[in-house]
Amino acid sequence: MKTKYLLIFAIAAAMVLSTVNAQQFKEPGAPCLSCHDTVTPGIVKQWEESKHSKVGVKCYVCHLAKDDDPAGFEHMGYRVTAVVSPRYCESCHPKQVAEFSKSKHAWTAFIGPLKPWYREMVKQGKDPLKLETALEVNPRDFIKDKLTPLYPDSGALKRAGLLDSKDYYHENQVLGCLECHGTYVIAKDGKILDGWPNNGIGRVNPDGTMGTCSACHTRHRFSIAEARKPETCGQCHLGPDHPQIEIYEESKHGNIYASSGEHWNWDVPPGQWGPEDIAAPTCATCHMSGFGGVVESTHDVGARLYWELQPKKSVPQWDDPSLVPLGKQKPDEEQAKKGRAEMKKVCRVCHASDWVDGYFESFDKVVSDYNKVYEYTEKLLNTAYEEGLIDKSNPIDEIPEIMYYYIWHHDGRRWRMGASMMAPDWTHWNGAVDALLDKLNMMEEWIKMQREKKQLEERVAKLEQKKGVCGPTAIAAIALLPLAGYAALRRRKL
Repeated sequence: MKTKYLLIFAIAAAMVLSTVNAQQFKEPGAPCLSCHDTVTPGIVKQWEESKHSKVGVKCYVCHLAKDDDPAGFEHMGYRVTAVVSPRYCESCHPKQVAEFSKSKHAWTAFIGPLKPWYREMVKQGKDPLKLETALEVNPRDFIKDKLTPLYPDSGALKRAGLLDSKDYYHENQVLGCLECHGTYVIAKDGKILDGWPNNGIGRVNPDGTMGTCSACHTRHRFSIAEARKPETCGQCHLGPDHPQIEIYEESKHGNIYASSGEHWNWDVPPGQWGPEDIAAPTCATCHMSGFGGVVESTHDVGARLYWELQPKKSVPQWDDPSLVPLGKQKPDEEQAKKGRAEMKKVCRVCHASDWVDGYFESFDKVVSDYNKVYEYTEKLLNTAYEEGLIDKSNPIDEIPEIMYYYIWHHDGRRWRMGASMMAPDWTHWNGAVDALLDKLNMMEEWIKMQREKKQLEERVAKLEQKKGVCGPTAIAAIALLPLAGYAALRRRKL
């Protein structure tokens, strides 16, 4: 009798557990969490602290692979993907994805490190956004030995015999440039073949979309507070060629944030953030947020800008980021003026109009000054080419070319960007002074020295031709060549 009751109890318990398990697997988060709570507890904890978990957005809502996603694979009875592209976020956040998709952020991989590959594929009549193109010609392999402003070390690598070496991986491109700009993630039949892991803002996804929302809203908390803090932007916008985070830290805005930012209200819903929540702006405040209700929020980070500050010469904002990889972009002054007007609205939430107008007027003059210096520098470089003092075959391997590169790509950017965000030291010492006192002077002196050397060589050649032999005068002139170079360098140092 006792055995009979135990059997009935066991059957009933099994039925209950079976019902519970069936219910669990109907609930998208349950089967994932039951394993991942042990396998990747950090991810589960982040999700539990997220707004997604509070409103019922479970793992499978984001990770369920779409039928045509090449990165989708079978996992515990489900077809999932690890590469959650903006296409997956779009079902809940269509406005944000649409704005992001037309921004320079989305195109950063093709505007930067993958530009040579993009141009070549278009030249061959292939679609760079189709996965078949990347499967046929691997983007990362293609760019390894291509000389661009992002990889100016190619001249040195060639001389060292490393440029074409199979044992030299060029991996600084991957964990340097591509880490922020984004890789091309190549997948086939559910297997990721290249470009992963990567969370770069302009990542090219296997489903043909560009970008990743988690570059700013880090998995799996996807925090709006994190995206609003300057450190998030500073993970990529830093260093010698685009030091926005260092510029911000020097500014009065950054000073206020550093001294009191931990007490600010970071979790206000989008469109409701304002001066009652924070005491000074962050990057997101000026470039993205619907701050104080005076502007609408946007995920197009260039929408409120007038100038392009990163190219060789500043122009009003470009019309279409998708044209930049091919060099077909044009300044859109009408949009640039609208962007400036929007930015001023944000500034006026905290500052008087005359203060705002006066600062932007001065900033525009800085850009004008830089542009004039750039035009002179470009003319100087072209003159050196015309006179045969330097060779165009490698555009970043001789002193005038290197100085020209630093003037626009490093010092000139700091000069302009420092002024745009109120950082005096970056505007002057790290910007204008480095460009003028150091790089431009060195460029001019080198060209002058090479002209003198060329003149001496021509005189020696004439003397040799006249005498038919290398006489004492010619020998003396040849001996003076290194002394002439040394004297020129001494004049520069003095």
